[in-house]
Formats: sequence, structure tokens, C-alpha cells
Amino acid sequence: MTIEISLLLSGISVAFAIYFGLSTKRRNEKNDARGDQKDAVDKAKKETENDTLVMIKLENIANDIKEIKSENRDFREDISALRERVAKVESSLKSYHKRLDGEIHPEE
Repeated sequence: MTIEISLLLSGISVAFAIYFGLSTKRRNEKNDARGDQKDAVDKAKKETENDTLVMIKLENIANDIKEIKSENRDFREDISALRERVAKVESSLKSYHKRLDGEIHPEE
């Protein structure tokens, strides 16, 4: 009778070991699946953050380029105005030289 009880207890122990082993395996698989989903979500969040950061930087660069173009237009206008002033000054200088030459050498 003691052999039968020990065999019965051994059988029950093996059955429980198998049951708990399978349940642990299922739980681990579910956790792995959740972990994979969580990793995928985390990865998507990081990619979104990186994409957003890149977009912000590109917008800043675009704004800087617009500002540079505007400054360049202003410089062109300034240079144009300076050219006109230089041309006027040169013509004034020529007429001044003619008058000056006429006063210095009136005998000729």
C-alpha cells in the first residue's frame, strides 16, 4: 500500500509540475508578446520624436534661408544706390576738375 501511495503522490507531483510548467510557458509567451508590442510602440515613439525634431530643424533652416535671401536683396538695393551715388560723385568731380583746370590755366 505504501508503494501505491508513493506512486500516486509521484504521479500527482508530475502532473502538477507539467501543469505549472505549461502555465509558466504560456505566461512568458504572453509577456514576450506584450514586450514586443511595447518595444514596437517605444520604437515608434522614438521614430516620431526623431522625425519631429528633424522637421523642426528643417523649418528653422528654411526660415534662416528666407532671412538670408531678404538680407541679400537689401544688400543688392544698397549696392545699387551706392553705384548711383558714385556715378553722380564722379560726374560732379569731372565738372569740378574742368572748372578747376579753367581757373588754374586761364591763359592757355
